[in-house]
Amino acid sequence: MSYKSLTIAAIVAAATIGEGVFAVPYIIQASGWMTTLGYFVALIAVVSVAHVLYLRTLAATDEKERLLGLARRYFGATGFWIGFVAIVIGLLLGFVAYLVLGTQFLQILFPGMASGVALAIFWLLFAILVWGSEGRIAWFEAVGIALVSFAILFIFFSGHPAVFFNTVPFAVSGGFFLPFGVVIFALAGWTSVEPVYELAYRKEDGRKLAVPAAFVLFVLGAAFAGLLYWLFAAGVIGTVPHVAADTVSGIAVWPLWRKDVLAAVGLLSVCVVSVPIAREIRGAMEKDLGWNSIVARAAIVLLPLAAVLLGFTDFLTIVGIAGGVFISTQYLLIISVGRRTLALSVREKVLLDIVAIVFVCAAVYEVWHFVV
Repeated sequence: MSYKSLTIAAIVAAATIGEGVFAVPYIIQASGWMTTLGYFVALIAVVSVAHVLYLRTLAATDEKERLLGLARRYFGATGFWIGFVAIVIGLLLGFVAYLVLGTQFLQILFPGMASGVALAIFWLLFAILVWGSEGRIAWFEAVGIALVSFAILFIFFSGHPAVFFNTVPFAVSGGFFLPFGVVIFALAGWTSVEPVYELAYRKEDGRKLAVPAAFVLFVLGAAFAGLLYWLFAAGVIGTVPHVAADTVSGIAVWPLWRKDVLAAVGLLSVCVVSVPIAREIRGAMEKDLGWNSIVARAAIVLLPLAAVLLGFTDFLTIVGIAGGVFISTQYLLIISVGRRTLALSVREKVLLDIVAIVFVCAAVYEVWHFVV
C-alpha cells in the first residue's frame, strides 16, 4: 500500500474515531456482542458506499460547492435549510457531547477540580482548536490517530480482555435496535471526504483514485476505527462491575493511573476529530451562508456551550439523536445530491436505495425511541 493510500485511510480513521467510543461499551453489554458486531459490519459498508458517492460528487463538480451548496442547487431553499439543520446542528450536537465528556476528563486528570472550572478550561481548549481549524492537516490527523491507538491498546492490554466474552451476552432480548444511532454516530466520517478529495485528486497527480480503491480505503479507515472501539470496550467491560452509558461515570473502581489513561484517550480523540468537523461547519457557514469567518467560529464555540449550560447533558441521548436523526439525514442528503449529480447505473441506484432505507430506518427509530 502506498504512502498516499495509508494517509487517506488515516484521514478517514481520524475523522471517524471520536467520543462515540465511550458509548460503545454500554451498547455492547446492553445489546449483546453479536448484535453490536453485526451493526458495525453492516454500517461500515453502508457509510463507505456513501463516502465514495460523495467523493465522486465532489470530483464531478470539481469541489466548487460543498454539500449545502449542492443541496441548494438541486433542491432550492427547502433542501438548503433541511441540509443546514442536518449538517450544522447535527455536527454541533457532536460538540455538545465533547463538552459533556471533556469536563469529566479534566476532573479525572485533576481530582477536586470543580465541574464549572473544568467546563471552562475544556471549552477554551475546544475554542482554540476551532479557531485553528483550517488548511490541510493530514499530518495532524495521522499523528493523532496513532496516539489514540496506542492509548486504547494500553487500556486493552492492561485490563482483563478475556473476561469480555465471559460476561457479555451473545444477544439481549429487547436490545436489538439500541446500537442503531450510536453506531452510526461512532462511524460517521463523511467530513473526511473533502480532505481525501484534496489529497487524491490533486491536479499535479496524473492518476485519480479509482472507485474500487476509494471504497477499500474508506472501509479500511472505518474498520480500523471500529477495531479501536472494540478493543476499548473489551478493556473497559472486563474491569468494571457495570458499564455506565458514558463509560466515564462507571470507572470509580479503576486505579488512578488507568483513569488518567482513559482521560487522555478522550482528550486526544476530541483534539483529533474536532478539527475536521469544525472545518466542515465553518465551510457550510462561510461558503454556503456567506457568514464572516469570525462570526462562524464564534457560533461554533458558543452554541454547544449554551446547550450544556441549559442542561442538555445526557450523553447517550445526545449521541443517539445526533447519530440516528441528524447524521442519518446528512447521509440521506449526500445520497440525494449524488443521484442528481452523477449518471448512475441501475445497479448503483438500487444499492443507494438500500443504503437510504438504512438511514431512514435509523432516523425513524431514534425519533420514536427518544421523542415519542
